[in-house]
Amino acid sequence: MATKFSEFMRGIEEEARAEGPEAVTQLEALREHFRLGRQLAQARLKQNLSQTQVAKRAQANPTLSTLSAVACAVGLEVDLKRRRAT
Repeated sequence: MATKFSEFMRGIEEEARAEGPEAVTQLEALREHFRLGRQLAQARLKQNLSQTQVAKRAQANPTLSTLSAVACAVGLEVDLKRRRAT
């Protein structure tokens, strides 16, 4: 049994490769889904903001699923880019 997250993920990757291309594609989609959440959390923490503060600034509290569904409905995908300081 894996004791570190990186070991756990290596095991998942190995299983996906053994199962075939469709499993690898699904794993990549899952990674992309969580990459967005990780980027948002890192940006929020860097600015010392609480989740509540971010929600108030955004005037909403959409879930990642909601954002992804809206993007998908119009043929887009959610992709965060670091904003340049002005």
